[in-house]
Amino acid sequence: MSIAAAPAPSATAEKDIVTKVPVLSDLTPGTLIATGEFSGAGTKGKIQIKANGADHGFDVTLTGLQPVPLAGTSLELNSLPSTASEWDLQHGFSYYRYDALSQESDQTFSTPSVDYGGFETNDPRFMRTAVIWAAPSGAPIGLGSVIATAALNWDLPNMTAGPTVTDHGSAEGARGQVSLGADGTPVSYLIAPNDTENAIAARFGITAEDLEWLNPDRFGDRLNLANITINLSEGSRGLRW
Repeated sequence: MSIAAAPAPSATAEKDIVTKVPVLSDLTPGTLIATGEFSGAGTKGKIQIKANGADHGFDVTLTGLQPVPLAGTSLELNSLPSTASEWDLQHGFSYYRYDALSQESDQTFSTPSVDYGGFETNDPRFMRTAVIWAAPSGAPIGLGSVIATAALNWDLPNMTAGPTVTDHGSAEGARGQVSLGADGTPVSYLIAPNDTENAIAARFGITAEDLEWLNPDRFGDRLNLANITINLSEGSRGLRW
């Protein structure tokens, strides 16, 4: 009795199919990814954020700013909601533009490189608010007083699937204290002395990259600081406990 040979596996079947996580540079330059409308202290205007082909930056367009920005006025993208107090906004995690706004109602500029105030993450949706600041008295630029805020509405593909975080218990390099949400899931973690980023990630069943995505303000060595509380909740990205 003859036995027919099994068909050779296709090249596709022999390889694992890897789904590429999108990055900002995948978007066509000029793609609108966020909008907002300023209000406060009699100031009006709109903000648009567009992809510009960079992984860690984008273009910002301000239109219809009234009154026209005064000398020293600056723009910040802040992780806190637009309802936050001025004091809280001053202490929230943010991207701060180190150049004053032009004294024009309409203007466009690009975010700087990752080495100069840019983002270490390609997923900037944790920036919840655009803030226009007046410079402190006697200073050329800086976080003086809030002129206006705009809640940012992001329209981005899912740059990272939010990791599922489960506490597997204290272990070497991850001896810190966990805080739980109302549903019993871990929401934050107080780093203990001698903790390491990889051990903390392993304790919660995620990767070091996931941990950095959840904490865009505390990447790298800043995830190993004892007595610092880091975030474990997707909804609280960029917020400081």
